Amino acid sequence: MYVTNSENWAVTKKTSILGASARHEKPLSRVKQGDKCLVYVKSEVIAGETIAPKIVAQYEIASTVFEDSKKIFAAPPNNPHETFPLRLHLEPVSVLKPPLEFKPLIPKLAFLPNKTNWTGPIRGRAMVQIPQNDYDCILLQAKEQALGQR
Repeated sequence: MYVTNSENWAVTKKTSILGASARHEKPLSRVKQGDKCLVYVKSEVIAGETIAPKIVAQYEIASTVFEDSKKIFAAPPNNPHETFPLRLHLEPVSVLKPPLEFKPLIPKLAFLPNKTNWTGPIRGRAMVQIPQNDYDCILLQAKEQALGQR
């Protein structure tokens, strides 16, 4: 699961590139071409409004990790020179319309053992490996949501 903010999600959606800082080299090095990836957009306050965390898309990893320091991603305020140089090419599978709210999923996800303080495994990470059952659960909820929207 790729963890990002809404601004950098827009970049990923447009370019099909995932970006991470150099400190995330180890988790990204475990990602293999052909792996599936969900995009998690973390909670943010935008124009005074709190936006809830959500799953917005599913991709397939289309490359090995490569380095590119071209500035295409928005840098965090505490590190304005960050370019997120570790990158992966992605192949779009689906963009969830509407995005799937993440908080209702928490009780069902095994990779979040503490259901009260659930952000621990996600906070400060660029990529989180989740069990196949959790991945399938998220996709099932997205499918049910899409069917309910018709």
